[in-house]
Amino acid sequence: LGWEIKEQVDPKKTGDEAARQALVNLRAKACPSGRMPVVIGNGFGGVIFHEACGHLLETTSVAKKASVFHDKMGEMIANEAVSAVDDGTMANEWGSINIDDEGMQTQNTQLIKDGRLTSFLVDRLGAEQTGFERTGSGRRESYKYAPASRMRNTFIEAGDAEFDDMISSIDRGIYAAQMGGGSVQPGTGEFNFAVTEGYYIENGKIQYPVKAATLISTGPAVLKEISMVGKDFSLACGMCGSVSGAVPTSVGQATLKVDEILVGGQA
Repeated sequence: LGWEIKEQVDPKKTGDEAARQALVNLRAKACPSGRMPVVIGNGFGGVIFHEACGHLLETTSVAKKASVFHDKMGEMIANEAVSAVDDGTMANEWGSINIDDEGMQTQNTQLIKDGRLTSFLVDRLGAEQTGFERTGSGRRESYKYAPASRMRNTFIEAGDAEFDDMISSIDRGIYAAQMGGGSVQPGTGEFNFAVTEGYYIENGKIQYPVKAATLISTGPAVLKEISMVGKDFSLACGMCGSVSGAVPTSVGQATLKVDEILVGGQA
């Protein structure tokens, strides 16, 4: 990326969006708490998969048997509606690379296909330790770090569900339109993530905006609860920190429905 970024970012549009979210949150009501279905928005909503699942598929943790997925190759680890990839070949994407930091050409790695675990993210050391083939995933921030297996552009692939059908299927739940930051427990994938723009759903319709909502679960549990994946796929960029430093990555997904997850809010 160079100065062409100026043509890709509209400052007025960015400001208008920030103002819109601020006005929505000004009239938001306290979020109810409990276990309920949640519709998670596209784009940065994929941060949950990245943090709570993606890191568990890196051989950095798989080789040490520190990942709950270390012995699940070929098994169903998600609902059959879920297919996920880590693609380093996408043109002009934030996490794309031509050659990884161990000299291997990057590739599009199918991690999950129709709910079944099909690949890990494998660097040179991980290949020696696990016996799996390298996937061009050896990355590092700079020469100060040894390369390790890392994500690139990691996302849940688009499905064919309609947004209105997801909302109408819910009697009582939450639409998490925009996700914020959170925390994850390495190895288990336990997480909590803040919802920065959310709405209460009742009787199949969006009712009103809510505030102070938090999604709490584990990566493996959420994968099995995803029952519908939409068509509106998009990516969002960020920086990912791990044992080999901070590297640029993209996260993404289409809007999707999680049948049940713990929502933290007002009791």
